[in-house]
Amino acid sequence: MTSYTFRLDETLKEQAFNVFRNYGLNPAQAIKMFLQQVAETNTIPVSLDYEPEPNKATMVAMQELMDGKGEIVGSIDELVENIKHEHRLQ
Repeated sequence: MTSYTFRLDETLKEQAFNVFRNYGLNPAQAIKMFLQQVAETNTIPVSLDYEPEPNKATMVAMQELMDGKGEIVGSIDELVENIKHEHRLQ
């Protein structure tokens, strides 16, 4: 067994701990449940609605694919060889 100490805003603490109490959990139990879920699913069990804005190069590449100008390869190895070949030509 180990312990971990962290700082958090008093308002956040009170709001979160009230939710834990409403579920009949103490903070240690709730945090342990969160960590178990992370370990078991290898994900963070909260919504991370982050949608990054693609940069210009990515937008150009996406448009090329939508225009049917993409290159189809049979395997990752073939893709790597194509990339190496392109770099040798530059």
